[in-house]
Amino acid sequence: MELLHPERLVWLLLLPVLWWLARPPVPRAVCWTPHSAQWQQALARMGRRAPRRRGLPFLLLALAAIAAGLAWAGPVVVARPGPTRLVVLCDGSASLAQVHAGQQAWTVAAQRLRERLARVPSSVDVTLLRCGGPLLRRHGPSARALQDLGTPAGTVVADLPALAASLANPDTAVWTVTDGQGQSALPAVGSLSLVGAPADNAAVLAVRTTDHWPLPEMELEVDVVLFAARAGPVQLVVTGGVATAAPQTVALEPGVPATVRFALRRLPAGGRCVVQVVWPGDALPTDDRWELELPPLPAPRLAVLDAGDGGPFAMAAARALAQEVGGEVVSGTAGTAAGLLLVDGGSTPLVPGQVRALTFGCQLTATAPAAEPWYGPVLTEWDRAAPLLAGLELGELRIAAAVPDLLPPGEVLWWGAVPGLPAAPLLVVVPAAGRTDLASVHCAFRLVDSNLPLLAAFPQLLRRLFVRCYGSGAQITVHSEPPPLGEVDLRAPARGPERPLPEFGAPAQDLRAVLLAVAALLLGLRAWWR
Repeated sequence: MELLHPERLVWLLLLPVLWWLARPPVPRAVCWTPHSAQWQQALARMGRRAPRRRGLPFLLLALAAIAAGLAWAGPVVVARPGPTRLVVLCDGSASLAQVHAGQQAWTVAAQRLRERLARVPSSVDVTLLRCGGPLLRRHGPSARALQDLGTPAGTVVADLPALAASLANPDTAVWTVTDGQGQSALPAVGSLSLVGAPADNAAVLAVRTTDHWPLPEMELEVDVVLFAARAGPVQLVVTGGVATAAPQTVALEPGVPATVRFALRRLPAGGRCVVQVVWPGDALPTDDRWELELPPLPAPRLAVLDAGDGGPFAMAAARALAQEVGGEVVSGTAGTAAGLLLVDGGSTPLVPGQVRALTFGCQLTATAPAAEPWYGPVLTEWDRAAPLLAGLELGELRIAAAVPDLLPPGEVLWWGAVPGLPAAPLLVVVPAAGRTDLASVHCAFRLVDSNLPLLAAFPQLLRRLFVRCYGSGAQITVHSEPPPLGEVDLRAPARGPERPLPEFGAPAQDLRAVLLAVAALLLGLRAWWR
């Protein structure tokens, strides 16, 4: 402590005056009387004391005067040198979710932050920066309370050594809390606390899907990696949204990714599909899962309209298709609700592109009737690159009769011709305007007028036409993201000696208010004392 105005202590010379004023009054005359005993008894009966000097009231008055004199001299506590601001760089990246001895590294880091921040003087200005995962800044009381720090995610978004070096100065202390993962070096400036330890980890890097919606088939390609000291087998399990799939075990070399393939059959109701890697020594469980949301399958009601002379082909095709896609075949009578209409021959009031339909040699109300059919047309060309026809062998197709004029305008897939006439469409697709989940497919000949139902390519063609009618309206939703590559290999994080927090500075404190309060208290006690 030091005094700003020590010369004002001269006022303490008033203490002798106060002592003199505190003396009891001296009697002007002293009279000896034989009635001293009666006088003492009278004073006792009245509760009064004889005039005399009392030490405690004078002591209270003297102390009050001393406190006031010191306050007038301006006493202050000298400031302590040192930083008055603390910046905490907290690594909240995904690797801090690693578990050691049943405790997560992120929990250990938060506990260490609470303990040490509680010992930081209240005069120190604290700022906390979360530098891993979502960038977060907290200041003041919210920083000391670790408000809304979140959970470990993502990767380190800042160069911690460079950031610590740029923030540190004589007035600012920097404290870095990290697990050293994904960093080539640790900060050389400021305090340092390390959490976690080298560990082994197995992770799902990515999952790719080949979706055959609205068909139930689906393929998965899973990229998995093992970061461990030794090679070992890991198990991949697929659950939810699909029929029971047998787990697959794959032997992995350390640090070498591998791809595991699953051929799955989706459940009609869809749901959340989870791909998970299982390995006993895994220390980081957050990168072991990959989640997909599978949309429900259409499971449609297939209605068949047959002119009566088309044979069993239309009904057999509908039943085979319904069995494959989990649907059912219903009667094609008026008022029956159906998801897909299969028409073979005859006529129907169907607007192309407005309903899902497969028509074979059917006359639509909106089209003009054909003058005469073509007999024995030859398939001259088909779009071999189109998804509907790629890989299909149609060279053996034989057509007895076709009516090209029955077809509405649309995307032509097959062309046919007869001698003496120009080529004309034999198969067209009419998509709905502005939609990708609705289309109709129209063929210029009936099934019974060709050998199409007998070809080996017909079941596959029927499947593709069904898929084209439903389009791509329902997509698989991915709920997971690839793990940051710098956060999955936990074998050799950056390590170094820890450094404690420095001795923080303290501002100068003015004691005048305290001393004046003490003086007022002493004067109050003096006034109360009798």
